[in-house]
Amino acid sequence: MDREPKRLAAVLWLIDNHRDELEYELIKAGVRLRWLGRPLLSWHDIYLIAANCEPGTPLATALDRRMAWKPIDFWMRSIEYSLRWLVWAKTKDGQKGRGKPKPIQPPGISANDPNRRSVVRKGELAGMDKQSLRDYLNRPRTASGA
Repeated sequence: MDREPKRLAAVLWLIDNHRDELEYELIKAGVRLRWLGRPLLSWHDIYLIAANCEPGTPLATALDRRMAWKPIDFWMRSIEYSLRWLVWAKTKDGQKGRGKPKPIQPPGISANDPNRRSVVRKGELAGMDKQSLRDYLNRPRTASGA
């Protein structure tokens, strides 16, 4: 039960700072904030509704800008970028490798983010020659955890 005070504080913070977004989530769930404390709606219920709101909802976006996009939005971004790249590849600039299109950045993610995964450049890869790879693959295998 030591987690309950933290959850209560989180719900109070949500009510103070993101009341409209929280009320929208509660309405979608079929309850109202004014019912808080009655048998229909407990503090724990509000915490669970808020903690499990789906990406793309106003509450998720208010809590974390990176949650503004739903998974389908990332798929659409990938498709759109692929189509732009294919069109670019057929142009004169594409044949010469100039002016490559850049993908659209999702909300809340910047290119200068230190936590962003960096792209590995071709020269940075340390690979094996064919003989080393054959030797590695031909080694006897043992069951792990046995």
